[in-house]
Amino acid sequence: MFRVTRAEEQAVRLVMRMAHMGGQVTLGDLADAENLPEPTVAKLLGMLRRGGVVDALRGRYGGYVLAGKPESISAAQIIYSVSGDPVAGFPCGESADSPDCPRNNNCGLRPVWQHLEGRLTEVLNQTTVADLLKKEDVATKDLNRLWPLTGE
Repeated sequence: MFRVTRAEEQAVRLVMRMAHMGGQVTLGDLADAENLPEPTVAKLLGMLRRGGVVDALRGRYGGYVLAGKPESISAAQIIYSVSGDPVAGFPCGESADSPDCPRNNNCGLRPVWQHLEGRLTEVLNQTTVADLLKKEDVATKDLNRLWPLTGE
């Protein structure tokens, strides 16, 4: 089942912090602001840089900046940068039609997992850093408008 890892959450929070602080930030400032060890922040920023989420500025007055506007960076981009496919942990994942599965010919559960995987991917792709910076009540209203939960 899909689980957000500690590294994924820390990476999302670092990007949110960078957006909130605006402009160029140092590794030390981010580590202090998020109460994380500098080596952890350095490792995550390296992943985010390789994933195209942040840019590194070298030199004596270097630091890090977001590679795009908060409105253009998705939660999926951040998670992909850290861990790869954010929904790879779903049962039946990429091998839904694998001959290794004993229930390959008749599985009523597979469509549920595939639908859930698709919706989760959609939510992560469409949720931006700007969305994550909103107050919780506003974010909840926005999410319920886009993806209403039945039974509420």
